[in-house]
Amino acid sequence: MENDFSEKLRKLCAHYRSVSEVCRTFGFNRQQFDRYLTGKVRPSHHNLQRIAAGFGVDIDELMDPALEIGSPTRLKRVSGRDRLNQLMDRAFPGDLKRMRGMLGYYHMHFLVPYDPGSVTRSLVYLYEQEGKICSKTIERTRPTEDPQEILKYEGMASFLGNCIFLLEFETLSADTIVESILFPSYRKRLDILTGLTFGVTSHVYRQPFASPIAWKYLGRAVDLREQIGACGSYRMNDPRIDPRIRKYLQLAGTSGTLSLGPT
Repeated sequence: MENDFSEKLRKLCAHYRSVSEVCRTFGFNRQQFDRYLTGKVRPSHHNLQRIAAGFGVDIDELMDPALEIGSPTRLKRVSGRDRLNQLMDRAFPGDLKRMRGMLGYYHMHFLVPYDPGSVTRSLVYLYEQEGKICSKTIERTRPTEDPQEILKYEGMASFLGNCIFLLEFETLSADTIVESILFPSYRKRLDILTGLTFGVTSHVYRQPFASPIAWKYLGRAVDLREQIGACGSYRMNDPRIDPRIRKYLQLAGTSGTLSLGPT
């Protein structure tokens, strides 16, 4: 079966200019894809779905030795949804191996435009699901003039190039998308990640804003009640804010640039 699959895969690749083009189009690592072509490794079910959708064939046609894959003119036309899925597969999760080393819980810190002297701390959870890196974020804010507000976000993360990209959707009000870009940690021990976040204020006028951001790693297992309880709005000089995070946020917030590198 493995040899039949590899042979069918090579025939499908022959309709492209090169195997490299196939890998770029479908978002596969070339070395990983070569193992599929030689029959050394069988794709996971998720990757098998990506391959079948990319070529416009059924999984059964790829895996069943009794079924033949016809000529290129018979290959199924890829639907708009399939094209979108291909695009998402190319974008997420990026370098999955690197992202797996960063899974777990973080306290996220960022500045808020309506109170320059304060820092908002939220809880972020990165986890793997079906070959994708997903996120859940809980944000608690305590503006002096308002009661406490709870915001919940869910999204996906990807390691591309030299950055971590996080795209999240606010699930309670369902009217906000937030993007964060973080620099990866090259230290042996995961500690603090820094970068930028782009969003919209939760106040009445809902203005877009950007802020430097710092994530402090908490671990893969935490006391959720305790860590959520530590979220909220803090004064910049509050001793509960890590001095390294305070220094980064102050420098990034006053230097006129938000594109500072790792701490």
